[in-house]
Amino acid sequence: MKYFAYGSNMLTERLQDRVCSAKNPRPLALRGHRLRFHKKSSDCSGKCNIVETACDGDVVHGVLYEVEDAQMSILDAFEGVGHGYRRDEITVSLDGTTMTASVYVAEKNAIDDALMPYCWYYDLVLAGAEQQRLPGDYVAGLRAIPFTQDPKPNRKTRFEALEALRKYEESKKTA
Repeated sequence: MKYFAYGSNMLTERLQDRVCSAKNPRPLALRGHRLRFHKKSSDCSGKCNIVETACDGDVVHGVLYEVEDAQMSILDAFEGVGHGYRRDEITVSLDGTTMTASVYVAEKNAIDDALMPYCWYYDLVLAGAEQQRLPGDYVAGLRAIPFTQDPKPNRKTRFEALEALRKYEESKKTA
């Protein structure tokens, strides 16, 4: 199955910690959408969401992965399907080929424009954008997003994020 990641799952180490079958990451631009950090998380921070604008000038850069069908239910649980996100199907074009991909989109009742991401989540998104070599102007736009410190530094999800970031930094040293 094709899966379009646009937030923290762009970082291969993060996604593979969740679903080991994730492979063949390919950068992809999704036109007619904007990235927002306004999806309410159970940890009271803002997570990534895509918003359809129907304007071709709006674009969300992300990564198209292949994930085994049997592991999508595992990813659904990590992404909070039924608890703020839903899994949708989108049509994408890659190298002139049109295909269907899964994507996670926030439910309307799970959106709060006042939210900001915690720094560890924000760092995952930036590391994924760097790793996947997304366009420089897009990465610069990500760097302009405000973030905040996590008031609970011993949060399990923070430690998981830091471990994925550590793995990524190690992989850069050996590359």
